[in-house]
Amino acid sequence: GMAAIGDKELVRQFADFVRQEYVAVGMRVALHPQIDLATEPRWPRINGTFGEDAALSARLAAAYIAGFQGEALGPESVACMTKHYPGGGPQKEGLDPHFSFHLGQVYPGDNFDYHLIPFKAAIEAKTAAIMPYYGVPVDQTDENVGMAYNHAIINGLLRQDWGYDGLVCSDWGLVTDVVTPEFTWPARAWGVEHLSAVERVAKILNAGVDMFGGESCPVYVIEALEAGLISLERVDQAVRRVLRLKFALGLFDNPFSDPADLTQ
Repeated sequence: GMAAIGDKELVRQFADFVRQEYVAVGMRVALHPQIDLATEPRWPRINGTFGEDAALSARLAAAYIAGFQGEALGPESVACMTKHYPGGGPQKEGLDPHFSFHLGQVYPGDNFDYHLIPFKAAIEAKTAAIMPYYGVPVDQTDENVGMAYNHAIINGLLRQDWGYDGLVCSDWGLVTDVVTPEFTWPARAWGVEHLSAVERVAKILNAGVDMFGGESCPVYVIEALEAGLISLERVDQAVRRVLRLKFALGLFDNPFSDPADLTQ
């Protein structure tokens, strides 16, 4: 709807209103904006995007981030975790990589770079965090593995080429399976299904991701460190990025919200 209106000031104002509501209830990180390009109409998540126009998505993404974060991160900001880098729209046959039946991300017309345009704008707008998607960028890098496992996508393109030094958080459930009495939902470890949980953790960290979404497995980080699969320097780097964001948001100075704000 906001993309159809196309008014970036309206988008900024909307984001600012939501920021105030989030801060009032103590929510300080937003797992959005979702700025994938809707180039594959069968993909079921296009309703969360700003559409298929990269230039429009870039303009609105920057306004959205400005409304949530303000001119600089502070105690009244909500940090944006922009997703799904580097663009989750071009899923083959629209099959979503939350599930094992996905077929990877393909780029008809060799349009990989087109999907990057909104993310470049988000980084210029100083998004506090980036979330890579589950998808496999088929034949776009030196290995066909999911984005958060992909050294060329994170450390190469995002870190080295674009100079991004903010927090990178994986999408949810990349390491361990979700097991319930009714079903098992396998970890979205696409391309590295053969690796152990410890090896997956190491590969994600070494690819440039700092934080594991939807996982509670710190013991695997310790085991990977003890096995020499990751360095202490890399762990320290990841921890610094997490702490730096928390300090910028003022969470160590005042981690609590004021119930009185809820009535305003």
